[in-house]
Order: sequence, then structure tokens, then C-alpha cells
Amino acid sequence: IAAVRIVNGRRVEGEVFDTLVNPGRPIPLSSTEVHGITQAMVADAPGPAEVVARFHKFSQGAVLIAHNAPFDMQFLRRHERAPDLIFGNPVLDTVLLSAVIYGQHEVHSLDALTHRLGITIPEEARHTAIGDTVATADAFLKLMPMLKGRGFNTFGDVLVEVRKHGRLLKDLN
Repeated sequence: IAAVRIVNGRRVEGEVFDTLVNPGRPIPLSSTEVHGITQAMVADAPGPAEVVARFHKFSQGAVLIAHNAPFDMQFLRRHERAPDLIFGNPVLDTVLLSAVIYGQHEVHSLDALTHRLGITIPEEARHTAIGDTVATADAFLKLMPMLKGRGFNTFGDVLVEVRKHGRLLKDLN
């Protein structure tokens, strides 16, 4: 799991959450082929419950921004354990923000979006939690002025427009 903090339109250096998670079960070879994480790499990593609790603390009071947020939120919500560990954060999805700017019929993968925005993901960082997180944050930061240029000035304005693209992804707010 990885996250970076964005404040006032900039990534905050040093405000990073990045950790491996021991899933408590074997990592399928097909998954290792995508992200490069092996069973040996997570052998001493904390389990999901501990990591989700730490991430919950890191993300308190924040809007969560993700690319294909339902995937990430499903993992986090699966590990909610108590009323004080509920992810009620507002969520923005860069897939949907991309659809607002470029239209529903475009490809909205992270690779396609970063390519359109001129963001380079170093090959060794692609499909890693922190690499994809930084790319998503940078994409969000480039999409924000585009959204403002179209008259979407508040979180509420953006949510209303994003919901028009609901066939692409589930609205998490």
C-alpha cells in the first residue's frame, strides 16, 4: 500500500505511506509477474489488519484519490474492524476524472492517462504501489486545472460531473 499527501496543489515531500503487506497466503505467480513482489519480500511485512490501521491513521481527514478506486477501497473496507476504523473519506477516482476531461470513449488506464498528460512512470516503478501512487497524484494535479477550466471549482461540482460517468466505475461517495 502506498500514498502521498497533496496539500494546496502540491505533493508534500516526506508525507509518504509506503509498505509491503504480508497477505497471509501465497502470492500467485501471475501477480508476481505484474508487480514483482515475491513471497520472500513480504515474509517479514506486517499483515493487512496492521497496515490498514496505519493507513487509516495516515489518511484521516483526507480526500482519497486513486486510479480505479473501487479496487483499492474494496481491500481497505474488507479490513475495517471497528467503528473507529471505517474509511468514510471522500473518494475521487482519476479514471472518472479522466472521463470528465477526455470523454467516456477514451481509454482511461493509468498508462493511457499519464501518456496523455506527459507523465513518465519509470519502468522500474510501474505496477509498484509507490510508483503508481506518484503517477496518480501527478495526474490528479494536472487534471485539477483542466477541471477548473471547465467550471468545476469545488469538490461538489466535480462529484456531480463524475457521477455522470458512473457506468465506468462505482461511485464511492
